Amino acid sequence: MCNRDFYSKAQGVKTGLAIFHLVLIILCVYTMQKKWHVTDRKLFWSAFLLRLMAGISLGLIYTYYYSANDTWLFFEDAQKLSTIARRDFSSYLKLFLDLGDNQVLLSELSNQDLRSIFFIKIISVFNLISDDNYWVCAGYFSLLSFATSWHLHRRITEIFPDSSTASASAFLFFPSVVFWGSGIEKETLALSGIYFLTTIFLSLFYKKRVTPVAWLLAIFAGLLVWNLKYYWGGVFFITALSALALQYLITRFSVLNKYSVAIWVIIFIGTGMAFSISHPNFYLSSFLEVIVSNHTAFVAISSEKNLIHFYNLSADWKNIFINAPWALFSGLFRPLVGEGRGLLGFAASAENFLLLLFFISSLRNSKKAAASPHRVILLAVISYCIVQCVFLALSTPNMGTLSRYRVGFLPFFVFVITYRNPVINWLSNQITFRRV
Repeated sequence: MCNRDFYSKAQGVKTGLAIFHLVLIILCVYTMQKKWHVTDRKLFWSAFLLRLMAGISLGLIYTYYYSANDTWLFFEDAQKLSTIARRDFSSYLKLFLDLGDNQVLLSELSNQDLRSIFFIKIISVFNLISDDNYWVCAGYFSLLSFATSWHLHRRITEIFPDSSTASASAFLFFPSVVFWGSGIEKETLALSGIYFLTTIFLSLFYKKRVTPVAWLLAIFAGLLVWNLKYYWGGVFFITALSALALQYLITRFSVLNKYSVAIWVIIFIGTGMAFSISHPNFYLSSFLEVIVSNHTAFVAISSEKNLIHFYNLSADWKNIFINAPWALFSGLFRPLVGEGRGLLGFAASAENFLLLLFFISSLRNSKKAAASPHRVILLAVISYCIVQCVFLALSTPNMGTLSRYRVGFLPFFVFVITYRNPVINWLSNQITFRRV
């Protein structure tokens, strides 16, 4: 009887703490709304609630649908750290900061690689404040995801006043981006970091003020992206530095404007080669071998029906260029209708069909885009999407896994193909007309 009463009280405390955190999360969102002077409150709260539901749905789908259990394994590993923190906080702090010998504990974790351990440490902080409540942790991850996506949406619509529909579609509501970028997954934190870094980049590019606090947060965001998804970060930094360099040259020497595409290619390749020393997997001597070895590993554990098949993939540039167009198409638009397996596969196929439709309809604006005063930004976004898409598809030929990994570039691609898209404009007008 006493045990039952104790269990009931413990559950009551746990439920009360979860409610407290939910109220705190909502209060944070309300504070953001006031601070950012949000005018479209329906859009704002709808975007937040969608992220919150996506974070919860991810946990439920991994519980009842997927045989792989990544999100829960991360959480359970983080529980081991939070348990240590409650017993001996100084030992936890040493472990968190990588001080001392912790090989015994690390050997007990389900996830052994350094990037996963970094991620687990972050989750353990939320475990501590939530009393190891998965759903509360997911709520805080969703909050961060929403805050950075809305922050970027605000900056984009300031710079491009007619881009509200495209920006909301790409960064706030696109299904797979919201789903994979809201729960307890590396992609959530890494994408939040990319969003914040993009906001800083746009501020620098368009000569808007960046506060000291924003610079500190940008450093933190950069470290977050680099430690979780270094290949996202690598392509982003190369692209951002190249765009800033080209914009400086064009502003300083206006005659170069007509050669902007050629200069962009030179700067982008040069920056990429210089950046190749930043990580062992980027070294020019081993870069292609890493891609091919990752490809081989995925082929070994994947179903034939769920694979992107390439032509005699090998670690030489000629072969990579031959396979690049198929990698680009597959990374952007596959699985096609009929290729997806199961509920999530069907959803991915439907989403890719819309992407293909929007891409084709956006081609009507290609000439206008080429003559746009924002041409450097367009070159940067297109290069970022192409490079990341091609190399991700080559190294991760499993279409299911690729659907998750590609969220690092997908919202930017969605923005490019939906901004001033005639189909999107027509749909938007129809919705507006019906409301009236």
